[in-house]
Amino acid sequence: MTTDPNDSKKKLKDFLKSFLMPTIVGKTLVLYFGIHYSMYPGEGYGYGLVGAIAFTLFGLFKFLWKYKDQEEI
Repeated sequence: MTTDPNDSKKKLKDFLKSFLMPTIVGKTLVLYFGIHYSMYPGEGYGYGLVGAIAFTLFGLFKFLWKYKDQEEI
């Protein structure tokens, strides 16, 4: 069985995009809202922190679901 190198490159690019973007954006949001929540409790940053954690978990589960049938992982 031969695999097309362009297909492998496209798959790797898609893999990196779907993993790194939610990870980087999610971590940035968690850090932002976490720092502000610790400095200003009770001002609504807790809702943002919960939303950022939910966004990060959603991105992780979406990534896992998308690549659940990949043998290389």
